Amino acid sequence: MNERQSEEERKKQFKKLMKEIRRDPEKGLCRFYEVYAKIIQTTAQVICRSTDKANEVVNDVLVKIWKLAKTIVNIENPEGWIYIITANAAKNSLPKRYIFPLEENIVADEDEFQEILDRDSFCWMIKNLSEVEQMIMTHKFVLQYTFQEIADELNKPLATVTSMYYRALEKIKKDIEENF
Repeated sequence: MNERQSEEERKKQFKKLMKEIRRDPEKGLCRFYEVYAKIIQTTAQVICRSTDKANEVVNDVLVKIWKLAKTIVNIENPEGWIYIITANAAKNSLPKRYIFPLEENIVADEDEFQEILDRDSFCWMIKNLSEVEQMIMTHKFVLQYTFQEIADELNKPLATVTSMYYRALEKIKKDIEENF
């Protein structure tokens, strides 16, 4: 995914990687991760908002890919499919919210350094966006897709995608102004 490829080339590459995983899982998964690391890692980071948790999700995604490689025949949109698998794995990894009564003996055990890193990261900037807006931003900035490519992937008109993008930028700008 480093160089720009046509949709057909991306589909062929994906099929080839699935065959490689079936033939030699270790080498195949390494190659798969080389090709799709950006989208998997960024999606996990955006949803989990923690590097450690995101790394766990990446491992879960690779296990799922390995298991699914046996049955996958044809995927029309490999990047979208990987995004959905990663997003679902990340959402499943998030802890359930429990409500505890506040007591004096409860101590915050958050890593302040990690919080600072996360605040300054791309993930922090898009955390308040909707899932679709996060996907658009991830595809635009991480994968460097054009608006037309994003529109094609989402099956939405180009004008809709561009207006969602610019509205999302305004939300990010507003969040930054309020927090700094």
